[in-house]
Amino acid sequence: MTAWRGRGREAWAERLRVADVEPELAGALGGYLELLGRWGSAVDLLGDVDENELVTGHVLESLAALPWVGSPGTLLDVGSGNGFPAVPLLLARPGVRGVLLEPRERRWAFLREVVRELGLPAEVVREHAGEHRGADYTVATVRGVEAGAWLPHAGRLLHANGTWLWWTSAANAAELGQKVPEGRVLTFALPDPSRGSLAVWRRCST
Repeated sequence: MTAWRGRGREAWAERLRVADVEPELAGALGGYLELLGRWGSAVDLLGDVDENELVTGHVLESLAALPWVGSPGTLLDVGSGNGFPAVPLLLARPGVRGVLLEPRERRWAFLREVVRELGLPAEVVREHAGEHRGADYTVATVRGVEAGAWLPHAGRLLHANGTWLWWTSAANAAELGQKVPEGRVLTFALPDPSRGSLAVWRRCST
């Protein structure tokens, strides 16, 4: 299941090109996946996933949000963990500056290494959403984090015309529209619909 952890950048790039990822982006993502495999032997970043799930359920699932990530702009990622979705999005949108919130020390260290190795315009901060003092982000992302950990702070962190992207279950996505203070929520299927939905909260309703 984890044989992919020994795969190098070029092999990953070829695998991603087969999945219709643009060649230059596939090369950059290959470097990220190589780092993920290297660190994965010491830090549990993904669990026991196979290659197909890693590509479809993590890389392509992250890139599904690209239509809502404009460049230039600023991106806040809450609970960055293993780097999905923030790292693929920042690689695909080099004009976007990122702030990655990750309170767990080992994952924070991994993300700092990713930012350094890949030359990403991003800062990795050991904080929860409620502790973060930044504001006015044009887009914010959250994946694998319950709504209670970020939704109470969402309005404070987001720009007046900003967008919040939440990878979650279809049921949670449907309920989000009843919880946000303003704007509108749209829901989209992920590349593998069985894995859930992408909820898009656009703070400006026009």
